[in-house]
Amino acid sequence: MRVFSLDCYPNADGDPSVVMIVAAESESDAVRLAFEHPNAEGYAAIALNKKRKPRKARGMAPGIHGFVNWQAFQVL
Repeated sequence: MRVFSLDCYPNADGDPSVVMIVAAESESDAVRLAFEHPNAEGYAAIALNKKRKPRKARGMAPGIHGFVNWQAFQVL
């Protein structure tokens, strides 16, 4: 299991406003989980954040583990 960061775009041509934190076995599973989340309807686009490599998710269950303000995520 790994932790993936996904950028959420309020409009497809803009900057991401939120980063969705997802625990999943693979990138494709992370994207599927993201689009199944009810909040996904509020975004024009969702994409894997290429700036952060997936890290091991010891003890985490698969699924969405939260949303972080994009500016705060940059500081992490």
